[in-house]
Amino acid sequence: MKPILCIDPGASGGLALVCNDGTVEAYPMPEGMTGQIDAIHHIAATNPGLTAIIENVGFHRPGNSAVASCKFARHVGHLEAALYACGIPTTTVTPSKWMAALGSLPAEKRDRKNAIKEKVARQFPHLKVTLGTADALGILVWARTKTV
Repeated sequence: MKPILCIDPGASGGLALVCNDGTVEAYPMPEGMTGQIDAIHHIAATNPGLTAIIENVGFHRPGNSAVASCKFARHVGHLEAALYACGIPTTTVTPSKWMAALGSLPAEKRDRKNAIKEKVARQFPHLKVTLGTADALGILVWARTKTV
């Protein structure tokens, strides 16, 4: 099986991984740039042929603080740079596109996040799905329907 790393960027995001042997793992986002780079490097070293999908976010949205938007954009850039430095081919997916793979979801953010968590927990019953790893696993659900 082709290994795939799916990334929900953000301090409260997560990583979902389909390993070379087909097993699926999920991790909360490591703390700090060093922790994130170390995690991505380790995943790449132990999963030859790894590709990645990162959620297409990290830009300013009206209503968000400019300072928070800049901080988030830098965080996304750090992850993209780590993927690049490790030689991992990377594609992006918009939130609306990967969420569509899960079916109907509530419009209100809190309800939507809980619904995503519930839906992916059913698909990956061997994992302890958290709000931090649920979106990365949702991206993985979408990735399985596409050729990366």
